[in-house]
Amino acid sequence: MDEVRHGGSSSCSSEAEQTQSRATFVETASSSSSSGWCPRELAFAPFVPQQQKEDKRVNAAGKSSKYRALVRKPLVARLTKEIVETYQICNPQFKYSEDLNPKRFLTSPSTGVLNDGYDNLNSDLILTVNLVLIHVEKSKRYTLKDLLGHGTFGQVAKCWDSDTNSFVAVKIIKNQPAYYQQALVEVTILTTLNKKYDPEDKHHIVRIFDYFVYQRHLCICFELLDTNLGLSLGIVQLFSKQILCGLALLKDAGIIHCDLKPENILLCASSANQTEIKIIDFGSACMENRTVYSYIQSRYYRSPEVLLGYQYTTAIDMWSFGCIVAELFLGLPLFPGASEFDLLKRMIEIIGYATIS
Repeated sequence: MDEVRHGGSSSCSSEAEQTQSRATFVETASSSSSSGWCPRELAFAPFVPQQQKEDKRVNAAGKSSKYRALVRKPLVARLTKEIVETYQICNPQFKYSEDLNPKRFLTSPSTGVLNDGYDNLNSDLILTVNLVLIHVEKSKRYTLKDLLGHGTFGQVAKCWDSDTNSFVAVKIIKNQPAYYQQALVEVTILTTLNKKYDPEDKHHIVRIFDYFVYQRHLCICFELLDTNLGLSLGIVQLFSKQILCGLALLKDAGIIHCDLKPENILLCASSANQTEIKIIDFGSACMENRTVYSYIQSRYYRSPEVLLGYQYTTAIDMWSFGCIVAELFLGLPLFPGASEFDLLKRMIEIIGYATIS
């Protein structure tokens, strides 16, 4: 009995202690609330998943939350082509400027040696990405974006014309008197062809837009065309007609191209059906009554009269045209001569000896 009474008294005392502790907590809470402190609501609020919060916001805007999907772009895309947007998400104050990019050289060698450090040892203007070529007289700016090619004459760059909001091709001639004078001849010939003989742009001759001098280099601005022909065997006939149309115009104008080859016949990037071509690179062209140079035409497309040192006319462009058409059809050069002697030998093997009338 004593044990029972003792156990009952202990249980009663424990209940009294719990009641007293609850009273103490209530008093503490009331006193803390009167003193200005209270627990945060977030600490005692019921847990609501993030998806339900989003659905509530959507419903509040009067839209259905059914079939809602969160599309995230691939990580590779966010860290490469969209890296600027990714930085701006992390830091809204981040601003990107191409002017702050480190220089990426497009010209090799890229060490400035000549022309107060603007030219390399080959007299080429040292080009970098985002270099601005300025035509001072017209206040035009061409921002350089990429290098399209280079050769004996100089370099061809892909540039952004801020006035027309379009890309153009700019030919940057070497800083040497001989190349400068020949480039002026190219400007004169193309300007004559474009304005006098082909003002409506129907004879597949490249269009010249502008020319100017920048850092002692003559720069010629052309329309930007697509890649060269390659081996488009299915439309050889269509290409041949267009080339002949251009050559007919050159004959009427008394102009010899002097360097007709597949690399100088390009597809028009703006053409809807991608089957229109244009003849480019009149850097070696001359008037038919003013034939000055004897070493002309690329070797595979060089005519017999040029090989033998005879007087030449617009007919040498027709020879090159025949070699081009045969190459498009066969898939390989017709006369791949390793030298002028080898070239003449191959001509005789295929065509036979020429008769002099």
